[in-house]
Amino acid sequence: MSKIIELLYPLILLTVFSLLLFFHLGDTTVIDYDEGVYAEVSREMYLAGEPVIPTLNGEDFFEKPPMLYWAQMLGYKLFGINPLGARAVNGLCGLITILTVFFSARAPLGSRTAFNTAVILGSSILFVYLSRVAMTDMLLTMFLTICLVTSWYGVERAIKNQGGAFLFWIGCLAAGCAMLSKGAVGALFPATAAVIYLLSIKRIGLLFRKDWLLPGAFILVMVGFSWYLLLGFLHPEGFGFMKDLFMKHHVGRFSSAMEGHSGPFYYYLIVLAIGFLPWFSYLPVAAIHAPIFSSQDPGSRFVRLFVIFSITVFIFFSIAATKLPNYILPVLPGLALITAALFNREQIKYPIIWLAAGWLSAVLIGLLGVILAAAPVIISYLPDLLGENSRKAPILAEPVELGYATWLAALLFVSTAVMIIRSVRKRHVDQIFQTLLLSSFIISATIFFIVMPSYDRLMNLPLARLATEAAKHTQADERIVLYNVSDRPSVMFASNRRTVYHSDRHLQQLPTRFEEEDISVGITTNYYYSRLLSHSIAVHEIDRQGGFVLFKIMGASTEGVTP
Repeated sequence: MSKIIELLYPLILLTVFSLLLFFHLGDTTVIDYDEGVYAEVSREMYLAGEPVIPTLNGEDFFEKPPMLYWAQMLGYKLFGINPLGARAVNGLCGLITILTVFFSARAPLGSRTAFNTAVILGSSILFVYLSRVAMTDMLLTMFLTICLVTSWYGVERAIKNQGGAFLFWIGCLAAGCAMLSKGAVGALFPATAAVIYLLSIKRIGLLFRKDWLLPGAFILVMVGFSWYLLLGFLHPEGFGFMKDLFMKHHVGRFSSAMEGHSGPFYYYLIVLAIGFLPWFSYLPVAAIHAPIFSSQDPGSRFVRLFVIFSITVFIFFSIAATKLPNYILPVLPGLALITAALFNREQIKYPIIWLAAGWLSAVLIGLLGVILAAAPVIISYLPDLLGENSRKAPILAEPVELGYATWLAALLFVSTAVMIIRSVRKRHVDQIFQTLLLSSFIISATIFFIVMPSYDRLMNLPLARLATEAAKHTQADERIVLYNVSDRPSVMFASNRRTVYHSDRHLQQLPTRFEEEDISVGITTNYYYSRLLSHSIAVHEIDRQGGFVLFKIMGASTEGVTP
């Protein structure tokens, strides 16, 4: 019976994670800021038929290389210019990463451990989230994972004197694609891990073989730098973009905190505590028992490479000044491997440690449940706590109705915590693993099918609806004024219009802005709309949604505009 189940592992993974990663994938609005930016850049490229030069709001945008944009352009071709089109390839990359981990780990570690690794990885909150939003990290993680496994198999073949160079070349190709996904880290991380790994198994000489290093380096450079070279030759300003892309968004992000995204050195421990629930608390035990010390065992070597890679990525981003939760995604395959290896045992060696780990997971999950349960009460008191500032928050401009979503989510979280406590007290490894795995799926499903839609309904959807309405009142070549509503690329994506920001500090110049030929309407919040009225500006409200207002200044030119 167990053999039949093992044969069904790939089908189970494909079915379960297709549902988890793709179910209602396009139902929520693109999220400001990053997802909205990437979706809009690729939309502009797609409509312009421009595969090389990224633009945002009609201007050059060189913050990231183009792999995600190309993926989204393919999504738009298949599913239309909408959130599903923007996210579809990312979801596919998440699924490919899960299957890659499973199929690559099956030979060195066995089908059961490979399957457990895949389900631990695929059900993790951070992994599911970054598979369901249009950001660069899942593409990067997929290519890095492919790079690691193909290179490892190449080294294994070399150890047996069976060649292996071709697999190494595929690894270099994947690293080049990783560079096109997120820049230099696509080559830096696997190269660093490879050197350390080959030194640890005393095979560093492989890197200096002519049939390995030279072709591999050639492939890496030609693929990894292809877009950079092409853009430099095609762009009117030549290679000037390199300063912005590499110095600002590579060196700059590492050396100084950009856009306020900083954090202490233990920042990513906090991220993993939530993003890798409920497995996080077992990581210290898993690290101690990680099967990485035997250089004679292929399974040990396989896990060792991923552990070295995960440590490399974790240390790098912990040292870096700019910190964002999504940066740490590439460490998850390695963490999933050592966690699966931990539960691939028949008995618990240190019961008190396992009990403490289970309690920690239950407490963290329970706290999230309590926070969700308290959310309606907390929100009701926010206006009193924030005072005048609460009037500036669009979500608080109207009574917030959370419905039963937070209560249902809280009940599921607390029930999951209780379930974990009951399982760890019985001290049976398989039962603990099954309970944690069920908990992981419940947590992720609750967040992405209950909590996130409610968040979208309150925070993102009202602005997207106003943006869509704004498009009906403007011509295709006109711009929408964002009056004190900044960093909202989702408005451009939803309206198919460019935007221009106008600050409250220059309120008196706002009517002059509306005298420009390409401006008819603007979007602001309830609070700042009331300021317009109080300054006796002749303003007309067109529509209102969730604390945002679509308006126009009376007397401005409206020729050719739909009333």
